[in-house]
Amino acid sequence: MTPPGLAGRVLLGAGELSQIVAGFGAAISSDHPDGVVVVGILKGSVCLVADLAREISVPCAVDFLALSAYGSGGRRIRVSKDLDADVAGRSVVIAVDIVDSGLTVSYVRRLLNERGARSADVCALLGRRSRRLLPVELRYVGLEIDDEYVVGYGLDLEERYRNLPMLVSIDPPQRAEIEMHEDEEQARV
Repeated sequence: MTPPGLAGRVLLGAGELSQIVAGFGAAISSDHPDGVVVVGILKGSVCLVADLAREISVPCAVDFLALSAYGSGGRRIRVSKDLDADVAGRSVVIAVDIVDSGLTVSYVRRLLNERGARSADVCALLGRRSRRLLPVELRYVGLEIDDEYVVGYGLDLEERYRNLPMLVSIDPPQRAEIEMHEDEEQARV
């Protein structure tokens, strides 16, 4: 059942998300017995990273990157919050909420490799191949989805719904209504 006031369908409930993240943690622990640095991409990965770190049974450091798109069509990426950790010689798992075009994940993987990471695997809660512009390997992926708009568990619409303990595919009319309401609020400011 979707939360009150939100029209759509639940893709993954809290229990299913917990099982997926537990599976990620077990696989990552097995694949990286010497330890791992989990690098979350802000803001969408916050819920995933928090739960994932608790499921990893090997030494685990956590750090975050914040990126912003710019340029024609948002196809250039700029680091707005860099890592604090040195990843040289370390195994890294890039934790992301969703992989669409592949541009961001490819950029981050290249950045980490340039900084000397031993490996840079991708752990994506959601994958969306229909929008992929670059081929990217997702070592750990929770669910492949179609071209739908999803909120909850870190994913947002106009900074709303990140706190939902589930993933909800929003009906297109509701998405348009929410975006229109946000635009009206910004115009009043």
